[in-house]
Amino acid sequence: MNGGIGGLSSLQGVVWFGWFGLGMLPAFGGDKADMSSIPKYHKYQEPYYDNTTTWSTPTGGARITSLPEFAKVLDVYQSRGYHEVDTARSYGNGTQEAFTRSAGWKERGLTLATKSLPEGPGGHSAANLPEKVETSLRELGTDCVDIFYLHTADRSVPFAETLEAVDKLHKAGKFVRFGISNFAAFEVAEIVVTCEQHGWVRPTIYQGMYNALTRSAEAELFPALRRYGIAFYAYNPLAAGIFSGKYTSEADQPEEGRFSNVDSKRGERYRERYFRHGVFEALKIVRSVTEGEGLTLVEVALRWLVHHSGLKIVDGGQDAVILGVSSLAQLEQNLDAMEAGPLPEAVIKVLDEAWKNVGPESTDYWIGKLEYGYDTRKALFNI
Repeated sequence: MNGGIGGLSSLQGVVWFGWFGLGMLPAFGGDKADMSSIPKYHKYQEPYYDNTTTWSTPTGGARITSLPEFAKVLDVYQSRGYHEVDTARSYGNGTQEAFTRSAGWKERGLTLATKSLPEGPGGHSAANLPEKVETSLRELGTDCVDIFYLHTADRSVPFAETLEAVDKLHKAGKFVRFGISNFAAFEVAEIVVTCEQHGWVRPTIYQGMYNALTRSAEAELFPALRRYGIAFYAYNPLAAGIFSGKYTSEADQPEEGRFSNVDSKRGERYRERYFRHGVFEALKIVRSVTEGEGLTLVEVALRWLVHHSGLKIVDGGQDAVILGVSSLAQLEQNLDAMEAGPLPEAVIKVLDEAWKNVGPESTDYWIGKLEYGYDTRKALFNI
């Protein structure tokens, strides 16, 4: 991707303000689905998902916990021409949506997205999904959101059952656009074809993990999304904070944040993902080049996403980056980086070399084991 941004206007719709995993929360916060009517599915592996957030109530574990502080952040965000905010039922231990309502998102004219996490087998069944969506809308204080996402796959339920329930919600006016997140590429294909065959609302947005050190989505997922006309919104742009420069070795023992043992399960998962010798060795090489160019690791990570990654952002592209911040200063720094131009060739080259070194051990772009709690052939082919 070549050429400069040419002004703030060309980034409209490209930056979404959302979570960034800076809180310290247990997994699967928020309301649990009623599982009483759901049969005991076999071989279902409940996926682990980090439900931390940047802003919520103090009990939600976020860094931005007061409405006046959040208002200042939103003031600056909107003053720079942005208006999209990303939320989820699980963020802030189930408190983020109500906190966003209290901040007056509707009165501000913000555009909102929210997501539903299965939180157990059958969470996205026809019996449970509608109530989960209604809970989100009630917490947000609205009848409709711009984007509704399936936060990750509920592989205990045939996708057709979930998608039909989603379509009914769409026809009822609960959301404008349908998005999916953390699904495998072949699952995306099944979803799109199933929706098309039945005349149901199709997903037009995929929210997934993607950054300069985590590019596994490029090989299969990106081609599938392009084929079906689905935009990609990248979360985790700084590799869970690796590009912050705060961590220098796999032997580090952070006292807070995703990599800490405040939530031992989450900390272990993130350390497995990024706290590897190869990652830190690659980061050292990247840092040596970026410092020589007078650039920070954060700036490099964000500018790479806008100008040199597999995303289509400038020149009318529909992809986006989800930024999360823990302070007003961090928001301004991140937006400055997003709005800056392409990187020097030496930096692009060293990032590509870093990916070649860490790629073979990189984490999957989807979440959860690809195991299904129902007869997939019967569900797909009626055999």
